[in-house]
Amino acid sequence: MKILLKELKEKTSLDFTYDFQNEIKEIDDILSIKPASIQIDVNIIEEEVVLDFNVEVDMELACAKTLKPVSYHMDIREEVIFGKDEDADFMLTDYIELSDIIFGYIISEKPYTIYHPDAKKISFEEEKSPHPAFAELDTLLKK
Repeated sequence: MKILLKELKEKTSLDFTYDFQNEIKEIDDILSIKPASIQIDVNIIEEEVVLDFNVEVDMELACAKTLKPVSYHMDIREEVIFGKDEDADFMLTDYIELSDIIFGYIISEKPYTIYHPDAKKISFEEEKSPHPAFAELDTLLKK
């Protein structure tokens, strides 16, 4: 989804949905993603374009232990500055590729690990038994 900056007015609001389903093919822990609801306020100030955006998206992530799907809602609010200064988040160009930027925020802000309720019952460590010498000592102490 590209925005041509020349078409924007000094202050603009954009509301739309965007489907990131094709982008998640290379992301192993995102099982599915619903179309995101995106609201953007655009402010053009001298030679900078400031985007205040709010992204709401529902997705299913893979449980870190069981790989079962876990529903997750994300609400991202960010301000992104496009300009020619080094203070800008991105360089100002004729077109702004919003889908890549927004998807980058989704990837960076999703939880690193998430657990399905069934994961509490699973342990990957073997139950440890005491050394035979200590087991004998424990038996003697209990007498």
